[in-house]
Amino acid sequence: MHLRPFFAYISYVKDRGKMRKFIVIILLLSIHFKGQAQDRFLTYASKDSIDSDPRFKGSLGANLKLNGYYDVFGGLQDSDTFNVGLINVFGTDDSQSFKMDLYQTQIKLDAAYIDKQGEAITALVEFDFWGGNGHMRLRKAYVESRHWQIGQNWNNFGDEAIWPNIMEWEGPPSGIWLRSPHIKYFNTFKNPNWIYEVSLEAPITDYIAFPEFDLDLEEAYQIAPDLTFAVKKKYDWGHLRLSSIFRNIRYKDDNKNYNFLGYGFAFSGIYATQNQNNLQFQFVGGEGITAYMTSISGLGFDGYRDNNGDVVPTPAFGGWISYEYFFTPRFHTNFVFGFTSYDFNNVKEFFAEDDENADLAIQGDFYNSHYYGIFNLMYEPFERMTIGLELDYGGKDIRLDGIANNEVIDISKSRDAMRISFGFMFYL
Repeated sequence: MHLRPFFAYISYVKDRGKMRKFIVIILLLSIHFKGQAQDRFLTYASKDSIDSDPRFKGSLGANLKLNGYYDVFGGLQDSDTFNVGLINVFGTDDSQSFKMDLYQTQIKLDAAYIDKQGEAITALVEFDFWGGNGHMRLRKAYVESRHWQIGQNWNNFGDEAIWPNIMEWEGPPSGIWLRSPHIKYFNTFKNPNWIYEVSLEAPITDYIAFPEFDLDLEEAYQIAPDLTFAVKKKYDWGHLRLSSIFRNIRYKDDNKNYNFLGYGFAFSGIYATQNQNNLQFQFVGGEGITAYMTSISGLGFDGYRDNNGDVVPTPAFGGWISYEYFFTPRFHTNFVFGFTSYDFNNVKEFFAEDDENADLAIQGDFYNSHYYGIFNLMYEPFERMTIGLELDYGGKDIRLDGIANNEVIDISKSRDAMRISFGFMFYL
């Protein structure tokens, strides 16, 4: 692994005047997107009411976000997000790159209705422009009553109430922030501070080859939803939450279907002080849950065939922690650290490339780990606007070992990346 601090990097730039101007531009444009508590500008409320609440109310709003980033070094020049799982450890291109877009802008329509029996029903539809080349994408669409939520929202295995206050769009490598169609029931244990949630989630599976190797498995139709269960305890200072997931996962090999069990557990929480300083964390572990973990999701397989010929789940674990400190009510900073690790042990056969780009059929093990760190500064010049500047640093380590062509193979690779994220956010 090579670590080149940003200011050491600047000393190598021939035209320091241009570099200084570039940094000034970044500071002027810098942004962050933060949850806001104000009402939307475009709102409607009916004149009739129940218990002083309007029978119907709705709003249309948008979170306008200009997203910019400058890659200082590393293999993420082609990634819109700082996803350390995408780092090409065999690559050598450390070219700098600069990009800006508005694809993270969100549009939200929500409504609330109270029926004649006093039952409150809410509905929400939310879009962004993250569907590729600025195309619109559905983020959320659900209806919620006192105990039920039906539609697409944050997957119940994750904790939707936590998110580190950062500018880059991916989040820590082991975070669980998938949105999936589901049917969820929630209630209390006769105590409003104790909440439990049970859901049936649309099955999510990965069949895409990892950047470093490929498993000889094929996509198969899934036959069962994922089941989650979570318990949350609320406190004056925040909450603690324990969640679980159980999955029936199906893969195909040689036109034969294989079913295996995946399961996982997550522990998360937030502690906040009266002056808004807060500590957030999440730790997750299990088998067959890589499709749910941020830097791995969409990049591999939840299971593999071992030396016994069985298809078994992939072990994985990770965690992240963040701390936000407010110097003043409008000026604050964030520190975030995260990691992920997952292993394939005693794989019957996987395909990889060596340093000379030669294809190898390896029988053995594959180990992969990611690490991630963020530091940012944020300022809110006036209501509904946040600006900021962020330094993102992360890395990826892999190891392949086993037997290929009757020879012992032991390949270890590491690579890191650094990015400056910036932009502007306005909430209306």
